[in-house]
Amino acid sequence: MTHRERLKKVFKCEDVDRMPIRIWGVSPIFQNEKFKVLCELVVKYDLETIEFWNPMPEEIPPLPYRIEQEEKIIEKDEMKEIITKIKTPKGDLTQISKIKIDGSPGRVIKHFIEDIKDVEKYFSIPESKELPKIDSYFEFEKKVNERGLILISIDEAMYAVHRYMGSETFSYFLYDYRDILHKMVEREFLKIERYVKYVLSKNIGDGFGYVGPELCIPPLASLNDFKEFVFNYDKKIIDLIHDENKLVWVHCHGDMAPVLKDFIEMGVDCLNPVEPPPVSKISLKQMKQISKGKICLEGGVEDGYFDTLTPEKMKEVVEMTIEEGKPDRGFILCPTSSPNTWPKLLPRHIENYKIFVETAVKLREY
Repeated sequence: MTHRERLKKVFKCEDVDRMPIRIWGVSPIFQNEKFKVLCELVVKYDLETIEFWNPMPEEIPPLPYRIEQEEKIIEKDEMKEIITKIKTPKGDLTQISKIKIDGSPGRVIKHFIEDIKDVEKYFSIPESKELPKIDSYFEFEKKVNERGLILISIDEAMYAVHRYMGSETFSYFLYDYRDILHKMVEREFLKIERYVKYVLSKNIGDGFGYVGPELCIPPLASLNDFKEFVFNYDKKIIDLIHDENKLVWVHCHGDMAPVLKDFIEMGVDCLNPVEPPPVSKISLKQMKQISKGKICLEGGVEDGYFDTLTPEKMKEVVEMTIEEGKPDRGFILCPTSSPNTWPKLLPRHIENYKIFVETAVKLREY
């Protein structure tokens, strides 16, 4: 089996020759010098890869509005402040972010939308009528060939709105401006639907992948909120994709206990990253019992383990995860995040990745 064949089959919970193993964010095809040692592991042990395609910047039509960005270096804090302004007909929407100069994760300290007055500005943002070119896809596909699965990256409607306002304001809107929030999500949904239909008409890629539902699941939002603002919109997109016999990969951190059955009902083919307890209130074994033959699960090894566990404990964790996830197919062993969690890979990270890979390779054959 080629890597691409194996991943297509495992997404469909069909029989495969071996359990796929992936280091999320590490590609043997489009190698990142920062992760060179991990790329070497992927190549040496012939691990699987999922490659995500987006149009190149030059293929994306110009926006029908202006975005201005200013950067300030705050030397005493070793931070970089980024001020972004969307120039709308109703006034500016401004976001302020702070990022560590060393590349550590940053945070948004002011979102574009802070209250209901900003929503009028949001609705005044002109919408682009043009769609991107896709010429770069064909060169991308040649490079990947049978080495990996190719997914087209798409946005998610609730997440697109959430990015404007953040979790705190989003939670207020769920109570105070629910109807308006639906109108905002519907606006973003229509953009995504249009793009997906366009890409499907070109018959490119093995499937589609998106992130974001984690921001509207318990405890951040209620299960009813998830149904209304994620399930009801995403299922329409998934149905469109399945009508053309393409696959769907969804990334959702958090507790899968309340929402796993919903993702199955939505028709998701592969759910990532299925975090273990205490993040989830159910084990991988329990998730497999629920999802058997209905959805492929990818992940299972918590990202933080690579930072905190001894090599001996990492080996135990990988063995236990494989014992729970491998039976009955429909499982891809993978860390729950990419190595980008750290600005630089330290020796302990590299050692634990090596243990993760070598332990898994010994146990991957069916």
